[in-house]
Amino acid sequence: MKNLTKILVGAASVVLLATGCKGVLDEKPYDFYAPENVYKTADDAEAAIAGVYADFNSYDWFTKPYWEWLSEDDDHASGQPFAMNNIGAGNYLGDYKTPIMFTGPYNIIARANSVLERVPAIDMDVVRKNRILGEAHFLRAFSYFVLVRLFGPVPLRTASLTDITDTNLPRAAVADVYKQIIDDLQQGETLMPYQDEPGAGALGHANKGAAQALLAKVYATIGSASLKGAQLTVQGGPQTHTGPQNGFYTYDKDVVAGYEGFDSKTYYQLAKDEAGKLIASGKYSLFPNYMDLWKKSNDNLVEHIFMNQTLSGNLTHTNYVSNYFTSPDLGGRQYLWMDTYFYNTFTANDDRVRQGITHFWFEDYGTGPAYYFYPRSDSAKYRIVKINTKPGAVPVKGDTTLASYSNKAQILKYYVPGKAAAPNNPDGTSDAINYPLLRYADVLLTYAEAETELNGNTADARKYFVQVRRRSNQNVTTAQDPLLDPVGLSQLQLRSAIFAERDQEMYEESNRRYDLIRWGVFLPVMNKIGITLQNITKTRTPRNLLLPLPVAETQSNTTIAQNPGW
Repeated sequence: MKNLTKILVGAASVVLLATGCKGVLDEKPYDFYAPENVYKTADDAEAAIAGVYADFNSYDWFTKPYWEWLSEDDDHASGQPFAMNNIGAGNYLGDYKTPIMFTGPYNIIARANSVLERVPAIDMDVVRKNRILGEAHFLRAFSYFVLVRLFGPVPLRTASLTDITDTNLPRAAVADVYKQIIDDLQQGETLMPYQDEPGAGALGHANKGAAQALLAKVYATIGSASLKGAQLTVQGGPQTHTGPQNGFYTYDKDVVAGYEGFDSKTYYQLAKDEAGKLIASGKYSLFPNYMDLWKKSNDNLVEHIFMNQTLSGNLTHTNYVSNYFTSPDLGGRQYLWMDTYFYNTFTANDDRVRQGITHFWFEDYGTGPAYYFYPRSDSAKYRIVKINTKPGAVPVKGDTTLASYSNKAQILKYYVPGKAAAPNNPDGTSDAINYPLLRYADVLLTYAEAETELNGNTADARKYFVQVRRRSNQNVTTAQDPLLDPVGLSQLQLRSAIFAERDQEMYEESNRRYDLIRWGVFLPVMNKIGITLQNITKTRTPRNLLLPLPVAETQSNTTIAQNPGW
């Protein structure tokens, strides 16, 4: 665990990324300086919190490993063999990203600890100081929330390491880790203002709204994981190559291991209260149209509560999401895409697939353009086209030349407008795409979930569920989609509808695996699929419920053992 002994670093590029201000450290680099020589002024405090944000957007976490890992390990993911043969097939040990899912959060925790220890002694404006401390509490809580959901019990480090023997820290129980997470988020909620209030940090920093949104999510995670005796209807995929398509299966819900001591109702009430506070604040709302969410000009605004920040033109502070998810004619590499069975769960006029999926594209890798369309079931819409052999030409109806069918439902969330078609974008492997980590739709669905578990199908539960669903189904009648008027649903049916809506609304935003795990259905859902029609292995065993700890951790920390089965 030598990585945890690092002293907080604040390089000029870090400040530019996290604050959008001039490089206050241009002539005062802090790499490897002792903390007592660093934390003296308000600018030092700002540089310190900027250093915590920097690890979010490093290759040690968010540039690629975090979202890619979580994008590959769920029931609806599909992609190229290099992606789906390791994480995508449950082979966690065979991929370099797995240990980063442990070390990345701890790097942030180490930096946040240093801020929380050193900044209080600085003589500076109290409002500004409190905001910086609140951000550090939030970032530490975010990191532990990732760790406890992926690894279970983990060492709880709330102070900087002072001696190599400090690495021998035993795992804290799941309940103790959550106690720390909740305390940090409550501190953050108290210390930080909302983004539009005096004293708020730069756009893109955490604020009171982010603390409330994450706290509601934490409470709902505990509430669902500790719920016993419920059932959940889950959309299933093909069990074998010729198995059932889009079948609905009802699974029994038991308490998730590690959550036995929690009272589900108590935490669902807390989730409802916290989400309710944020809703009542009026600080956030849904964009009127779904695709407005993904305009670069709308980053950090309206619905986006907290995003991982990137910088245009800076190859250090970018990420690879556009490259992985976008079709080649739009400058991507189509490494990951939506499984067709999941695509078919949306209504035909749902903007999340009608406008949010690439339906026609071409690929040209030196042998002339090849044209494709998706899905095959909509062939009447796409098959009659006039093919212009010039790359990038727009197909026009009127000719009988046929394009080829494709099984790739490629999302447009992370599309970069104006980007050259592959492969004519040699620097296009990374882009300045801010990645959504918390948004208002999640808060509304969290409230609806909590209300459903507490009181069943009520007007409040339906209101916020329908608000999210209607935004993407504006031209759909209730006859076409009865879920737009769910008054007659049972508690089980509404619970299941909310569960499915979370996946449709936040597909490839690093939520699905967490939802499957917290509801205790990860194994039965994945194993119901077995092998997909694209020959992707979805079968999982109990060891896949938790990730393996890094070997370096188990060797250097003599108090902990490897997770079961690894």
